[in-house]
Amino acid sequence: MKTRDRILLTACDLFNTLGEHNVAASDIAAEMDISPGNLYYHFKGKDSIHLSLFATLQREMIAVLGPAIQTPGLFGEQKQGSAVERSWLFLSVVLELMLGYRYFYENPGSLMLRFPEIDRGFRRLVHLKLSACEVVAAELVAGEAPTDRQEADFNSLANTMSLTLSYWLPYSRILYPREDRTLTIHRGVLQILSTCAPYMEAEQHGFIEECRQLYSAMLASGEYGGV
Repeated sequence: MKTRDRILLTACDLFNTLGEHNVAASDIAAEMDISPGNLYYHFKGKDSIHLSLFATLQREMIAVLGPAIQTPGLFGEQKQGSAVERSWLFLSVVLELMLGYRYFYENPGSLMLRFPEIDRGFRRLVHLKLSACEVVAAELVAGEAPTDRQEADFNSLANTMSLTLSYWLPYSRILYPREDRTLTIHRGVLQILSTCAPYMEAEQHGFIEECRQLYSAMLASGEYGGV
């Protein structure tokens, strides 16, 4: 592996574990057992490391979210598994990717204020996540007739799902600081999909039961799945 790539991997791991504000460029060099000058040859300090890491996150996230919201989309082709299962696997992949760069999600406002590139990019990713949640919500709740008491507002539902997705990692870390990453991911997916249940009327019980069965199966297998 090239030194530049090793620097990025080491920095991301330290930022995720210790918090980016607690890690200096010299700490990254020391962790890698290289000189600060060697690190500076590749990156002109922490700022350029942050920008490189975010550029990678943005590319990887667009590669996951883009196909889900473009025709034929996440549910537009004949594929194996129910709509709930496909939604579960898709959201698992998104959360797993977020977990790999979780320091960006634990205090996004600080980095967005410091770096205009991250500010623009993060907003773009939030809009993509919202669009993806709209696709999932429309598929899972499709065909349900809204009642007078509770009208199925897909826009509101998708916003709730996107909000839960975006802030699940810091929320989970506060409650379960030493939780296994598999549990963090699938607990998060269960929470996101559970927001659809009140909109499903007659199908609500079956939907919740399928989610619970998938949750148990995913934890037992230790797999995040793939789309």
